[in-house]
Amino acid sequence: MKALKMLLFVTMLYCGHANLFAQSNEVKGGVKGGLNISNIGGDSEGTKSKMGIYVGGFVQFRASNSLCIQPELVYSMQGASLGDGIKVKYNYINVPVIFKLYPESQGFNFQAGPQLGILGGAKATNGSDSIDISDQVEGIDFALAVGLGYDFNGMTLDARYNIGLTSTSDAGSYPNNVFQLGLGVYF
Repeated sequence: MKALKMLLFVTMLYCGHANLFAQSNEVKGGVKGGLNISNIGGDSEGTKSKMGIYVGGFVQFRASNSLCIQPELVYSMQGASLGDGIKVKYNYINVPVIFKLYPESQGFNFQAGPQLGILGGAKATNGSDSIDISDQVEGIDFALAVGLGYDFNGMTLDARYNIGLTSTSDAGSYPNNVFQLGLGVYF
């Protein structure tokens, strides 16, 4: 039920601002990708960060010189290292809706917004052994994305932290927490 409420909130937020951003004469799209450093927080003990990648696309609607909204569609490799060579690997399709605030310059920006994640698959691995654990991981994930960015020469450099708001399991509190560092190119 929480997932449905959050999805409804994100949809209303996006649709409610559609007229404001549709009137803007500046709409840009692009592709982005970079490094994920992910972990599982909450009740987990002894987990270590796992590195992965993310790659996707975005559309940016500028409302003014200081504000834009940027919906994204991103494939993201997440999870954690549990110790003794065991890793959990999650594959998500994430849909963040990022609000970018440009305080004084056109390049530097603050970023924040909700993110919906849809699980594509989950595995537990130990060396070359691998088992599918998708049925043990929640299919929907919500996060709050916060970060900093800098736009330059038709590109954007982002450092973002996705704070998990929901648990990956109903057996306790195990939210995804992901630090992302990446580069995007505007079309």
